[in-house]
Formats: sequence, C-alpha cells, structure tokens
Amino acid sequence: MKRELLEKYQVIVYLIAIVCGLALGAFLPTQVGVLELLLWPVLGVLLYTTFTQVPLAHIRQAFADPRFIVAAVMGNFILFLKRLSDGRL
Repeated sequence: MKRELLEKYQVIVYLIAIVCGLALGAFLPTQVGVLELLLWPVLGVLLYTTFTQVPLAHIRQAFADPRFIVAAVMGNFILFLKRLSDGRL
C-alpha cells in the first residue's frame, strides 16, 4: 500500500483495527490476558510511526540512527518539562 493512500484512509484503517480488537476481545474472552499484553507494544509502534511519519518498513533503521533517537527523546523530555511547569501532570 502506498504511503499517500494509507495516509488518506488512516482514520478508517484505525477504526477497522479498533473494531477487530473489540471483536477479538468479545469472541476470545479466554485470551484477553494475551491480547492485552500485545496491545501496548502494538499501540506504541503505531503511535510512534504516526507521529514521526517513519514508514513501518524503515522503523528498524530509524531506531538504529542515534540522531533520530536523541531528537525523539529530547523532544519528549522538553514536552514533559513544559507540561510539568504548566502544572498539567
């Protein structure tokens, strides 16, 4: 799938993923523990790629680039300090 096409239908793709997750939880109640463990890493990768605009095919390369990691960590740290100083934590 091309990046432009995925970005165009990103909300629909996310809604379909949410519905699939709800269906899995409803139809496999005995597997909820396993599904819950998988939820957070998958959600983290999806949010990371969404906000950094790094294609999933290149995520390994992004994590290997120290400049990218430093920029991401510093950006999050600065936002954390800003929110802390505003009293929004």
